Amino acid sequence: MEEITITVRGLEFPALAAGPADGPLIMMLHGLPRNRWEWHRQIPVLAGLGYRVVAPDLRGFSAGARPEGVDSYHVDEYVADALAIADLGAGEQRPFHLMATSIGASIAWVLAARHAARVLSLVCINIPHPGALAAASVGRERTPDDQRQRFSYIREARKEGNERAMFEAMLSAQGVAPAESEPYRRALDDDDVLRTVFHYYRALPLWSRDRVEPVSAPTTFIWPTGSDNVSPAAIEAMPKWVTGPYALHVVEDVRQPVLQAAPEVMNELLVAHLAQHA
Repeated sequence: MEEITITVRGLEFPALAAGPADGPLIMMLHGLPRNRWEWHRQIPVLAGLGYRVVAPDLRGFSAGARPEGVDSYHVDEYVADALAIADLGAGEQRPFHLMATSIGASIAWVLAARHAARVLSLVCINIPHPGALAAASVGRERTPDDQRQRFSYIREARKEGNERAMFEAMLSAQGVAPAESEPYRRALDDDDVLRTVFHYYRALPLWSRDRVEPVSAPTTFIWPTGSDNVSPAAIEAMPKWVTGPYALHVVEDVRQPVLQAAPEVMNELLVAHLAQHA
């Protein structure tokens, strides 16, 4: 596994990469408040199967890809970044496997829905399709199972000047040993960095009410039940939002980041997904 820098769209994205340069591409998108390191236990395993595996930082997370303005963090910008990186890794306009977690999963659903020809298969972790989330947020009464109630932390994450408190709260809530989260603290423990990282949440009103069509790619959804920000109702609605082959895997009593908290389980699920949809 190596550290590389990918330059696309006038921006520089640090990334972890492994595997043969001519292998089928797997693109991995991380969550928040994490970065490319989130996938470090999966990259060597999948690269060992002959894939070219690339896990870039998202925009806002590194000095070379930190444009100003909330508009720069619209989901379309993240999607365009991922497609441009894939063009370098797989060949222009060629399809690739997409794996994503947390906010990376939100981005991946949009990419797979709007650029279906580019996605060979999809794995999303913890965050369901936007349509499933919306279906779980339609009631008048905000019960604990209502998705709006479970996403109430987003209001705090949008507030200017609240980034430090949210970062510390998110890190302390992670279900991993301090050594596993230390790379995030080293990379992101700076007020200017956190300001652009949290622009993802500030930009949500720019697109979160837009309809995202169902995805057609073969899809595996992995739900760690220890993370309480997703309603069971959203999980139940998921089959309506995947028109291709769909599999749900529940990882009981494990919270995010499940890729680090339960790496052996996750590696088995990802290898099985690729064996079925390669």
